[in-house]
Amino acid sequence: MRLGCLWLIPGFGKNAPVIGNARSILFGLIGVAGIALAGPVEDFELGAKRYRDGDMMGAMAPLKTAADAGHAQAQALYGDILDKAEMDEDAIDYLTRAAAQGNADGQYGLAVMLLAGEGTERDPARAASLLRAAARQDARLAINALAQAYLRGDAELDAQDAASPEGRSLITRAAELGYLPAIDALADAFERGAYGLTPDPAQAARWRDRASEARRKLPADTAS
Repeated sequence: MRLGCLWLIPGFGKNAPVIGNARSILFGLIGVAGIALAGPVEDFELGAKRYRDGDMMGAMAPLKTAADAGHAQAQALYGDILDKAEMDEDAIDYLTRAAAQGNADGQYGLAVMLLAGEGTERDPARAASLLRAAARQDARLAINALAQAYLRGDAELDAQDAASPEGRSLITRAAELGYLPAIDALADAFERGAYGLTPDPAQAARWRDRASEARRKLPADTAS
């Protein structure tokens, strides 16, 4: 589960592809002997490159080595992969380590698991705090998640008032980052004067154009 109805955020969470039988691969790789590299930074860079290239088997060993050595970004990426593979308790462990170091990806990933109650008890209050910490570091997924929370008036995330300064700011930031629901919301807001904004036909038209451009870039089966 990834933030309930969080809208079409690609390349993240269990909707992202995992190559082969992830659980079998992961259990096998955990026992693989360590790779002789210069250090955790190099291990992470190698693992991240292999992950981007789709080489899951090649990525896991160096990522785990770097994560166990305390590399926060490796902990976040390794934890996210474990989450995709339904190894939730291990995922919580690595994402917690990353979040404790202030890593925005770790904060976001841990927040999502806390909201879903995956590998741990649900804790929306802590999830909300982590999402805001990640958003303060300009983490796109956290900004989008909080913007959506304000758009739906999510009390669990303390996001009931989209017209509040934080709500308006997050919706605007998400729209500027290309998040389509936020773009649509801003266009409507400038048209009708919602979220504490003054009606502005020029701004409404600008955001309508942005929404049309964003929709043109969507796959045919997701455009609406």
